[in-house]
Amino acid sequence: MLKAAVFASALGLSSAVFAMDVSCPVHPTAEWMKESDARAQIEAQGYKIAKFKVDDNCYEVEAYNKDGRKVELNYDTKTLAVIRQKME
Repeated sequence: MLKAAVFASALGLSSAVFAMDVSCPVHPTAEWMKESDARAQIEAQGYKIAKFKVDDNCYEVEAYNKDGRKVELNYDTKTLAVIRQKME
């Protein structure tokens, strides 16, 4: 019984971790990569962009990869470093 309780607790904690908000570094907007440049670099990596927006200091992108799978990506607005990637 104790093992089941520990497992359920761990499962709940791991779900909470996955549900956490993405945290991107804060940069002055003057230092952000231009959206057109960011789009060009993302598309050059083989993604077809369906949605592009700014959310919580991140470029948030919904795209399709080379295999046609939907991907949600969060990028640093200055460096375009991938902060989070989620395959659907």
